[in-house]
Amino acid sequence: MLSLDVPFVPDEDYPDFLAQHAATLTSVHFSLYDQRLADSRHRLKSPDLDKIITGLTQLEGVDKFVLMNARLHAPGRYFGKIGLDETALRLEQLLEKIDLSGVIFADPYFLQALSDAHPDLASNLEAVPSVNCMLDSPGRLFAIIAMIAETAFKAPSRIVPDRALNRKPARLEKVVNAVRSLYPTINIHLLANEGCLLQCPYKSAHDAHISLVNEGLCQEQTFAMNHDLGCVRRLLQDPGLMLASPFIRPEDVLEYEGQIDGLKLCGRTKGVPFLKRAITAYLDGSYTGNLLDLMDAMGDLADRVYIPNRELPDQLFTKVTTCDKNCTACGWCDGVMNSVAEHFVPTLSRM
Repeated sequence: MLSLDVPFVPDEDYPDFLAQHAATLTSVHFSLYDQRLADSRHRLKSPDLDKIITGLTQLEGVDKFVLMNARLHAPGRYFGKIGLDETALRLEQLLEKIDLSGVIFADPYFLQALSDAHPDLASNLEAVPSVNCMLDSPGRLFAIIAMIAETAFKAPSRIVPDRALNRKPARLEKVVNAVRSLYPTINIHLLANEGCLLQCPYKSAHDAHISLVNEGLCQEQTFAMNHDLGCVRRLLQDPGLMLASPFIRPEDVLEYEGQIDGLKLCGRTKGVPFLKRAITAYLDGSYTGNLLDLMDAMGDLADRVYIPNRELPDQLFTKVTTCDKNCTACGWCDGVMNSVAEHFVPTLSRM
């Protein structure tokens, strides 16, 4: 069984749930919802730091990574010593109280600035590249590891290649072989359940807009942008793109065993019921219900589209991992959606 990296949130009985499954977890990732450690999601709430620490202390033997994966920061954050000191203070608290393993980052400028300002702290923490660094080739991977080596941070113990490689076995094999040959201690994880467009054209701009909002530089409009101009509009207009999305179904996890070390699950802003459902499905290797109920990004469409996971064709995995990704010319996924999926008016509930 592949080990899991899963989100941590301090809500309800979720810390207890994770503690019960600790033997199957390699690590957890979590947000402080704090501008000093800006991450790549909107700050929808501000949990108490003590509550986060209390929950994480239940997970003995599980690596813990704090999210510092904002795509970019306001330039003043790179040079303002006070801000860097405040970030370091938060990290020192986590290092002392929960034995923090490291940070997950997407902005190399900020990583270098933090390292320069607090090298002793950095030397106790791994710098793990975010999946949003889009490591889709050995060259990209070598470049990011070389950049980390220029800082005081420790080398990463894990790498999450770009989501698109979930559906590109030959490209994935090249990346895995490159890691294994030069960095044999680094584990390879794949992001299983994001469920956005394959090689989403909007991704970089979307992440940048979230960062601008979190830095207080503009008003939040990304939800409207995605619905009116971006991925949500595309998915609803062309439902076949939902199956072309580079997710990994629970039933297909076995296809990756022996090649990678673990799976990363996302969905930390979608609530405890979602997180429990997704983790259970991937541990069980099966799910009966709407496939979208396991997906992070596409999960927002679950009240409009029902994809019966168990009714998807047996050849789905083989088809989507061997095609040329020219969805406009192919139409196979669209045909499957036409045959198995149900569509609903948003205001109506499913029976």
